[in-house]
Amino acid sequence: MSATNDLTRALLEALRGVDGLRAATPSTRAEASWVPWDLDAMAVDVDDDVVQLRLVALALPLPPVLRRAEAALRSVLDDSVWKNARLRLVITDIDASALNLRSVVAQGDGGHTIGS
Repeated sequence: MSATNDLTRALLEALRGVDGLRAATPSTRAEASWVPWDLDAMAVDVDDDVVQLRLVALALPLPPVLRRAEAALRSVLDDSVWKNARLRLVITDIDASALNLRSVVAQGDGGHTIGS
């Protein structure tokens, strides 16, 4: 395995420990389930200067979710040769379950009038 593959695997493992986000993977059909690699790895780009993860939000509001993700993922980067790389988190989609207005209001975002 290469260092990039090891980093990708470690980042995905850290991401799995963060509630409210998942890796943004391409849509696949059930027939493609035989693919022998981790499709989540397709959501991670590692470059010398920037490490980018494409994510789907499963919970709102986003700022606290992204702060937790940044802390978890930054700790992985800090223990690697990419410790000086910028971490870019890109939300590509919001899961419909995150748009449940009752859960948004319960999390302290009740100042908005959507759904009133």
